[in-house]
Amino acid sequence: MIGNLVTRSLHGTRELRDRMVSESNAPAFELDFEIYFLIFLCARMDGRFGQRETAFLDGVSRHLEWSSVHRRLLDSRVDALMSYDLDQLRTFRDQPQWGVHLFRIAAGCALADGPISHDEQLFLDNLAAKFLGGNRERAEESIRWLITGESAPESSNEEDDADTERPSVEECLDRLHALVGQDHIKAEVEKLIRFLEVQQAREKLSLKSANLSLHMVFSGNPGTGKTTIARIVANVFAAIGILKKGHLVETDRLGLVGQYIGHTAKKTDDIVQKALDGVLFIDEAYSLAGSGDNDFGHEAIDTLVKRMEDYRDRLIIIVAGYPKDMEEFLASNAGLHSRFNLHFDFPDYTNLELLGILRIFCKSNQYELDPDAESALSEHFQKELARAKQGFGNGRYVRNFFENAIRNHAVRMHLRVKPWSQSDLTTLSQADFLP
Repeated sequence: MIGNLVTRSLHGTRELRDRMVSESNAPAFELDFEIYFLIFLCARMDGRFGQRETAFLDGVSRHLEWSSVHRRLLDSRVDALMSYDLDQLRTFRDQPQWGVHLFRIAAGCALADGPISHDEQLFLDNLAAKFLGGNRERAEESIRWLITGESAPESSNEEDDADTERPSVEECLDRLHALVGQDHIKAEVEKLIRFLEVQQAREKLSLKSANLSLHMVFSGNPGTGKTTIARIVANVFAAIGILKKGHLVETDRLGLVGQYIGHTAKKTDDIVQKALDGVLFIDEAYSLAGSGDNDFGHEAIDTLVKRMEDYRDRLIIIVAGYPKDMEEFLASNAGLHSRFNLHFDFPDYTNLELLGILRIFCKSNQYELDPDAESALSEHFQKELARAKQGFGNGRYVRNFFENAIRNHAVRMHLRVKPWSQSDLTTLSQADFLP
């Protein structure tokens, strides 16, 4: 199915993309463009976009949360290219692990419409030479995993993480406190870290230490920083020595639940194996507690509960979702409540915090806010929050808001006489956001 192919093709990609944006200031739009451009090229190796290749691109868009505006911007960028060559893919030169992910996405697109054709194989060989150093065995292993799902990809995001130097506890805390908002969450996370450091110091002196379960519940609306903070927590646990690797494996119902009896337990076990010595982050975990005897989500929950006991020293699970739904999730299995002792409630951002996030999007994409626009934008965010209900996008809402603004800005520029100054091309006005 296309859904499974998309999930495998993008294994760890969103987490890596977000980390590269936050840690190395890589422009998010550039990373998304490289993914889009690669799918564009691969789909045209044997003609125009077919129905299944379009479905693959749609799946990628949903997984990476591209808005319709974002996709149009990406499409416009491709249309504006003078030539279609692989030199457009530059990020992997500084971030080698990014090339591994790009190769897997291209291979997924090639497989979307059936067996890989001769032209597609030549294209993938070129990508393997560019991204994988010509390692044909590595390329074939990635393709085999995409088809069968029977073994983990040779270079998944968590394996790359294991080979890189981990930040110290204090560096992790600096990253935590650099985030916009969520001051209460930051304080609670730091309190937990200091507690664990003290417990480790007591153990070294043969003093009794508290046996605290570190599995966590992150409750809150989308876009409130749950995944970002989960990644920092994973890094901290590695720095302290609680986890050997400290990588983050992100999944959801699709990654855990199978389609027939017995399939779910294996899928869940496979995900757990990838997360061992790290953190398994399950987004929208409440969806596992489906209704009806024929829903295999309960089988996934039962398997997770058992593996939490089997790997108590090698696995930490963070489940995330809406507050009310997470309460129902924990009530769905008697073993869940006792294992998830740490609860973190992520409130929606304030209007000033949303404005701060908008400034970050502007800075990372080399735009500036017109000072006269800030007051109007703060008021706009306040109104949005006043009428927001469960599901308000917070940071994701701001990203879509920003993307729509730069599209409006482009239209405004084309209505002006050229040449455009640097200020013209980098300053976003109130009219761009609130036309």
